Amino acid sequence: MNSPDVHESDDRVIPAILGLAAMAVLTPVFLVQIPTLWDYPNHLVRLWILAGGAEGTPVAAMYQADWSLARTNIGIDLLGSLLGRLMPVEQAGKVLVCLGLTVAPFGAIALNRSIFGGRHWWMIAIMMFAWNFVVVGGLLSFQIGLGLALFAASTETLLARRSMLVAALVRIAFGAVILTVHVFGLLFYLALVVGIAFGSDWLALRDAQRFRRFLRGAILGGLACVVPLVAMLALASKLPGAHVEASAGGGARQMWEGMRFPPLELLERLSITLTSLKTYALAPDLLALAAVVTLPLYALLTRRLAMHAGLFAASILLFVLSQFMPASALGTGYIDVRLPAMAGLMMAASVRPDFRESMRVRRALALLMLIAVSARAAWIWSVWSERQGDVRSIAAVSADIPANAAVLLARHYTGDVSDPRLPAGRYAHGQPIFWHMPTLITIWRHAFVPTIFTAAGKQPLRVLPSWIDKAVPEGGIPMVDELDQPASLREYHYLRDWRRRFDYVLLVNADMPNREPGAEAVPGLRLVSDGGFARLYRIERAP
Repeated sequence: MNSPDVHESDDRVIPAILGLAAMAVLTPVFLVQIPTLWDYPNHLVRLWILAGGAEGTPVAAMYQADWSLARTNIGIDLLGSLLGRLMPVEQAGKVLVCLGLTVAPFGAIALNRSIFGGRHWWMIAIMMFAWNFVVVGGLLSFQIGLGLALFAASTETLLARRSMLVAALVRIAFGAVILTVHVFGLLFYLALVVGIAFGSDWLALRDAQRFRRFLRGAILGGLACVVPLVAMLALASKLPGAHVEASAGGGARQMWEGMRFPPLELLERLSITLTSLKTYALAPDLLALAAVVTLPLYALLTRRLAMHAGLFAASILLFVLSQFMPASALGTGYIDVRLPAMAGLMMAASVRPDFRESMRVRRALALLMLIAVSARAAWIWSVWSERQGDVRSIAAVSADIPANAAVLLARHYTGDVSDPRLPAGRYAHGQPIFWHMPTLITIWRHAFVPTIFTAAGKQPLRVLPSWIDKAVPEGGIPMVDELDQPASLREYHYLRDWRRRFDYVLLVNADMPNREPGAEAVPGLRLVSDGGFARLYRIERAP
């Protein structure tokens, strides 16, 4: 394997092809009304409130911005609240989606160039990582935080030529910004700095002087990340997970008791490992994986893969650790997929195939990668385009909801998320991507829904007292047949006496058969409007 300083001559065509690849990635965002990302509609409602969209509407009496509640994980809140005052909130949301799609791969490209130098066709291949399961989950602050960490790490070669004090202050500043955007971004930045401090040579630790240099770089990098974290712990009134403690009433211990380590089969573990490339369906995701790994794997087997040993080793370590992470902890889900998302980007940045090919072949490879990126974007657009029918269905049936109404959300569930009848993009690798789509009625109809994200420590938004007994800080929506089940009433406290607390039930995924008897079997519901995917029921209160 070649050392990182071996690189091919610059090719001025590469930036143009890279620009075309970025345009292909972003095109689906502007061809649909609402991108089909799991948490995204919920975030969009919060950003609308933070940007002042609720002023003068009944929603202003339901929610209130409170920036003292969160000091981290608020990257999209800060930017979205600003953009939402300059443009319609749906357009502001699309700007944030574009950042979520591009900041991370471009950060990996910047780090790759700082390591190996020059322009290279592999940079276009890195754009394949724009689409991943973290983005599909709508975790935009997390994804942007990873991108900022990669950009910050790409300056390490410059900081190495500065004084120790200057380098430390710059790293602390980077760490503070990254922590504000997302706490996991700071963890990623630490891993990147330590990996770079290890060096590009696998034999670095055999030399005592280089080993001491590694330890010094790792310690200084760690301190630069610890300082912002300690400052946040000292100054923040609420930390991530505070909403679990508050709702459970059991103290901080309750937050850790909520950790879930579900038993996973081999295929599930492999699926988690592929987080950095998987999206909505297995077959297209495997094609994307083949497009990304085939040439680097061939280069590795033929000893023509330039590699940064420290970063590559750190990425492998992250992949291994991901197999032991909980599914949720501290009131936060998707813990187990975050390390693989980091690892995939780090690994892509740490390698470069070096075939010593001609200029013509290099450009052909770049065009081949552009075709792969464009094909992936076209498939994403086809999924998103089909799911806009679900958005229109919610908009149509919610037209009968008066402002200030309290709307309970429920869903149909077939009992098998691999059911071939399910439309593309309704579920993604078993996860219900439609869960938060009905929260958009808060913007459209100025109605109250119980599931707007208001977790203290993570979101700068609070529910006002007159509505708080109807709300939950985070969570999904129950199946319609669970509305009167005791187990559901314990899990979702706001369902207690739901017939009195709410005015309507908005049922989604209603065009799919429920595993149990549906809304017709729930007493006290009268159908108001049937839009296929969405149905609206009025709650008939008993005298």
